[in-house]
Amino acid sequence: MLFKFFRHWRDSYVGIPRTIWFLALINLVNRLGSMVIVFITIYLTKELHFGIREAGYVMGFFGAGALTGAFVGGKLTDRFGYYPVQFWSLIANGVMLILLLPIRDFWLMCAAVYLMSLTGDVFRPANSVAIARNSAPENRTRSISLMRMAFNMGWTISPAVGGLLVATLGWTWLFWIDGITCIAAALTLRWLMPPKPADKIVETPDNKEIVPAVQSPYRDRPFLWFALLTMLNAVVFMQFLWTVPVFWKDGFQWTEAQIGLMSALNGLMVFLIEMPLVHRLEGRRPQLSYARMGLLMYVAAYLSFELPLGASAVALMFIIFISFGEMFVMPFSSNYVYGRSAGSQQGQYMALYTMAYSIANILAPLFGTQVIAGWGYSTLWYLLSILAVVTWVGFWILDKKTSKPKMIEAESAPTLEPSPQTVL
Repeated sequence: MLFKFFRHWRDSYVGIPRTIWFLALINLVNRLGSMVIVFITIYLTKELHFGIREAGYVMGFFGAGALTGAFVGGKLTDRFGYYPVQFWSLIANGVMLILLLPIRDFWLMCAAVYLMSLTGDVFRPANSVAIARNSAPENRTRSISLMRMAFNMGWTISPAVGGLLVATLGWTWLFWIDGITCIAAALTLRWLMPPKPADKIVETPDNKEIVPAVQSPYRDRPFLWFALLTMLNAVVFMQFLWTVPVFWKDGFQWTEAQIGLMSALNGLMVFLIEMPLVHRLEGRRPQLSYARMGLLMYVAAYLSFELPLGASAVALMFIIFISFGEMFVMPFSSNYVYGRSAGSQQGQYMALYTMAYSIANILAPLFGTQVIAGWGYSTLWYLLSILAVVTWVGFWILDKKTSKPKMIEAESAPTLEPSPQTVL
């Protein structure tokens, strides 16, 4: 049985293009330093002594920066190509992370977090376009999962290391290592994928991938509804980043090291399970049906906090459900976006999808912290469960209405031949 699992796990990686592996390695280097985002709420409340409401406002600026960065990143990607946007975003984000360290003033922190988030999220649409243009329809969901596996391998390591760093050496090393790894990721990009001439739009008559008849994402009404539902889904999931660590700290009296290790379990599960899971499920059902399954797992995750069990058992149940929910929602919803985007507007499709998460980055910490401050953690868990069910219904309706969307074959639409972009 174990041998069969590992054989299936190995087979799930077959056929993924070499460039996707390079992009995954770059994302792994970047994610290995992603310690600040795990502990930022704790840093603001425990180290800088901001109130929980103030911390929520700071994280609202984080979301606003992410929203701006996603929009700008999509425009820049369509204008200059995915390569230079990724490179300079990583450099700028690394510098901003280091500059956060000496700031103590509330409003300066809001401004700095905004800029840090903006520079970081310019990267996302460019990276998504890079994945789309270097993978084929038959292996795209697995390419997305490989990228997420790189994220989650880093997520497995960085929270645990970050928690131990804070516990032993203090907060300074957290910001320096995060910033340096961003810059290292940019240098890895330049080393593995030297700049070449920009992509050219070419006709590919043998390409059977379907793309939407409406080429602008802002006029693609089903996609706009999808983006709205994605935002609601992200508000639910992102409480794992913003408020659950604070609950573990306040409710369970856990140390930063314990919080980091439990958070790392999420990354480990996704790393081990997502690729073979996607390999088995890919192409069997519509993408949004899997996203709906994941939303039900989110409900189970948050309601597990209300069970009369010990702290470790409850936290473990939460991690298991939230991790499986993530594995069902994220790769398949991402592939839904790739299936609706093509040509010169692709960067803006990816930007709009990223913007949905960016808006959630504004709303999630504000929503979570304000509910906690006013009504407590239990109310938050129930409200998140209701919101997940509402989103499930929305995806079900969208799936029914777009099961046979008005589409055109890619023979009449240009696609792009993959090649890295010229660096500015």
